Amino acid sequence: MKPPSPLIIAALVVATSLLVPSLLRSPLPLLPCLPAVTSPSGTGYQPSGLAALADAAVYYATTPTVPQQTRDEISLALAVLRRRAPVRLLVFGLGHDSPLWHALNPGGVTVFLEEDPEWYRAVCSASPFLRSHLVSYHTRLDQADLLFDTYRRFPSCVPGAGADDEPAVRGNAACPLALHDLPPEVYEHEWDVLMLDAPKGYFDSAPGRMAAIWTAAAMARARRGEGDTDVFLHDVDRKVEKMYAEEFLCDRFRVGGAGRLWHFSIPPVSRRDNRTAAGGGERPFY
Repeated sequence: MKPPSPLIIAALVVATSLLVPSLLRSPLPLLPCLPAVTSPSGTGYQPSGLAALADAAVYYATTPTVPQQTRDEISLALAVLRRRAPVRLLVFGLGHDSPLWHALNPGGVTVFLEEDPEWYRAVCSASPFLRSHLVSYHTRLDQADLLFDTYRRFPSCVPGAGADDEPAVRGNAACPLALHDLPPEVYEHEWDVLMLDAPKGYFDSAPGRMAAIWTAAAMARARRGEGDTDVFLHDVDRKVEKMYAEEFLCDRFRVGGAGRLWHFSIPPVSRRDNRTAAGGGERPFY
């Protein structure tokens, strides 16, 4: 093999002299330093909300079951929880998504209400960490139209008809739409967020969501604390859910929706103009 000619050697020297200063002026990209570990080894997932998120991630990554709601629907509620958590979250219904709602409220209080005894036992067995109650409903879906048409005849069902501006829920057995006998802790606290995805409402003898919607509206309207009450109602593609939502949760408080989920933001008494006449009117909850 012949040695390179003096001309090639000279060309390489010139190219090198031009390239090296350029590289020195443009520092090579460096990987960022590893972040410091601020907690001592063995601390684990602290606070406890991180453990719930980890458990939920493993659960949904390893099971073929999926939540009842779509990604867009879940994201609608998640946006509120991101902004407001930790909150008091009351969920009507237990399901495959219950560990998710529990995990998305780290540091808060999440309570579930379920009407089906068999399903209640199944979910609680699989997720014993959930705070849940078995409850009863006193309505049937095939009564929805009658209840809607006649509720104004019951003074205890409408705002402004009693001593208080808003109808009571606890102990209000005189109102056929009031869930008057729920566990005491449901009435002892004001709820920041309510998720209505139960009870069943797709066959005549099912309880339907009439009482759940009225009760959520009454609770939200009676709020004395600061901040709005965010109410999410699923399955608004169905006649009863849509009709009762528009009547009791009110279109003027609807602030969003995704898929079959509507989002209402109901202000507390201190920030809500009182448009209801005593004893109601055509739309007593408006």
